Amino acid sequence: MSARTLIRSALGFLMVAAVSGSVLGQYGGGGMGSSTGGSTGGVYQAPKGGYKSSTGIAIGAGAAAGAGLAYYAFHKHGTMVGCVEASSGGMNLMNEKDKNSYALIASNDVVLAPGERVALKGKKTTDDSGKLSFEVHKLVKDYGSCKQ
Repeated sequence: MSARTLIRSALGFLMVAAVSGSVLGQYGGGGMGSSTGGSTGGVYQAPKGGYKSSTGIAIGAGAAAGAGLAYYAFHKHGTMVGCVEASSGGMNLMNEKDKNSYALIASNDVVLAPGERVALKGKKTTDDSGKLSFEVHKLVKDYGSCKQ
């Protein structure tokens, strides 16, 4: 199981647990009530003093925390770090993570030079022959020259 799958599974489980907890918090419990137990017979009654603003704040904080965790887990999606290499067909990037070489398809506003170690944001693609390529959307960081 890859780290990405593990993180997605954990976040999915946490989201289900958070939603389940809020649903159970709304459940009044019990059955239909009884005439001698002082129950309202299944009819909902709001608390005497009404709802407090702290309840809404807690729900909002929980939602914001969940959104922040999701952003933190996925914000590097599509980022590749490696060394730029010159080739007969243009430029390649040797990805440090999977040790594969990707043909770079860069836009005009991204300037890359051979021998640089860079972090690029974009999209991995594969052509019909199975050749790996990377469509560069943005230069995230230039780390300087590659150490070899």
